[in-house]
Amino acid sequence: PTGAAAAGNPFGVVPDAPVEVVVFDGGYGQAYIKLPVQLYGGKHPKAKITQTATQQIQQSLQPRFVAGNPPDVVNNSGSNAIDYGALVKDEALLPLLPLLDAPSWSDPAVTVRDTLRPGVVEVGTHGGQFTVLNYSYGAYGAWYSASLFKEKGWTYPQTWDDYLALCDKMATAGIAPWTYPGQFPYYMFWWLASMIYKVAGKEVIDKINNLDKGAWTDERVVTALKAFEAIPANGWVLKGSSGLNHTDAQMQFLLGKAGFVPGGSWLEKEMGDSVPAGFDMSICRVPSITSADDRPFGALCAKAGEPYIVPRSAKNTAGGLEFLRAMLSDEGAANFIAQAGTLSSNRRAKLPKDAKHGLVSIDAALAEAGDNVFGVTLDTRDSRLWGDIAKVMGRFMNGDVKADQLAKEAQRLTDAARG
Repeated sequence: PTGAAAAGNPFGVVPDAPVEVVVFDGGYGQAYIKLPVQLYGGKHPKAKITQTATQQIQQSLQPRFVAGNPPDVVNNSGSNAIDYGALVKDEALLPLLPLLDAPSWSDPAVTVRDTLRPGVVEVGTHGGQFTVLNYSYGAYGAWYSASLFKEKGWTYPQTWDDYLALCDKMATAGIAPWTYPGQFPYYMFWWLASMIYKVAGKEVIDKINNLDKGAWTDERVVTALKAFEAIPANGWVLKGSSGLNHTDAQMQFLLGKAGFVPGGSWLEKEMGDSVPAGFDMSICRVPSITSADDRPFGALCAKAGEPYIVPRSAKNTAGGLEFLRAMLSDEGAANFIAQAGTLSSNRRAKLPKDAKHGLVSIDAALAEAGDNVFGVTLDTRDSRLWGDIAKVMGRFMNGDVKADQLAKEAQRLTDAARG
């Protein structure tokens, strides 16, 4: 059912129409969804709101899509998510453009679109239509300890020459500049891609994401990879890293055995009580590599995640859009940050007073980066190719493969996957 749109009711929600919301029961839990339920109920008190959680999204909801009676809002996430390619092909997703153009929940003078962080619309666009709202927002790359730097009198470097000089100082101080999880070498993908983006810009990253010809062999890509090649060439990777899993590598970093470790926003929460008090984990920005870099210092790999959809055949699509608008309210998004320990795709949401150092550092780095952020989407586009290229990156970290060989092999794999 849909009524007439009005001020404060942009989608024409029928006041007593029930709303059904199904959330993926994953790492973020489901406590964060309680506030949007309350916000919606406060504005539409006659509406009955049903919210449930499951890890079996596909198993429990696919039959309902087929039968034409899916829920109004679905958090289509996790390893049992319904395949997006199939949903797009079946035209099963409601286009969310009206949500973007609607006034935001917390400030009617600002549209929902203007509250979103960079790339949220891009990553949620499938088949030319914006159909997926990704609610969380994470940064990816590498980490360092700000307190270690302070103790040693080191400054985080803004140029690659200074970065290499710092790595030399680390090694002299008995700290391996880098470690990485050799069992899962894809962790290096985000940092190496960040260096490529810094030198070559969005156009080349788009080519890599789109499996284009000549993407990896572009001379600017090779320049970026050659810069990093100095790390393994100088023996600056912690010995034994090639055998470590992700938590082992992160533990070496937390113990002060390595200065830098790759990973995303989740790392601090994942390591929990293992993070020493006052460690001050901080996200790394990419130093300037050449004077002709396409992007300024501070360019960052960041991407929206945790996808939400409104099924086209849902009974209350207006209610579905309205629920997403409530989720994207400044208070709903701030509540998500507090509950989930990660940023929301609403850029206006405030961090809780007790936010961990890593989260504060990501928020500050994103503010400084502005629109100079990009996402790697190859992992969702072709997960096998992503894994195959990552294996070569592992050999690169061990010094078995040089930068130009990595570029050639990544391109060969890309061309083979494109067919």
